[in-house]
Amino acid sequence: MDIWEMHRSESDQTICMVGIIVISVKLCLADGHFSSLEKDEILKVLPCHSESEKRSVLKVMELAEEDEQDVIYHAERVKKYVRNQEKDLLEFIIAVLYKLAHSDHVYDEREDVLIRKVAEVFKLEESIFSKLMEVKPKTYAQLRENS
Repeated sequence: MDIWEMHRSESDQTICMVGIIVISVKLCLADGHFSSLEKDEILKVLPCHSESEKRSVLKVMELAEEDEQDVIYHAERVKKYVRNQEKDLLEFIIAVLYKLAHSDHVYDEREDVLIRKVAEVFKLEESIFSKLMEVKPKTYAQLRENS
């Protein structure tokens, strides 16, 4: 059964959270491997307040892994539920994807392509996305120099 069909009677907020999870999993799968580190990173982004919530998020991740639709399909579904004035949420999703792409310390070109495609579906300005892509994390040595 389609993930979106399963959640169609949920609130728009819940559907958006499902979308964030699904898009995140699809991104993590871009390099062919969805690691436990990446799962943990998704859980950090969407903190669960109870064990039941955590199980629900993990179940959506599992469904997303099995799902045959591509990231564009899911990005279009999320965009449908997000009002135009909620651009901050769409930018947050792109930031989450960027963080996830770097969580395994290997930024794969396929991940970059998928993030750009999602940003395009969300109709985010290229300049906002470019700013995210220009941010370079400091190395440990650089952090020590500044302390």
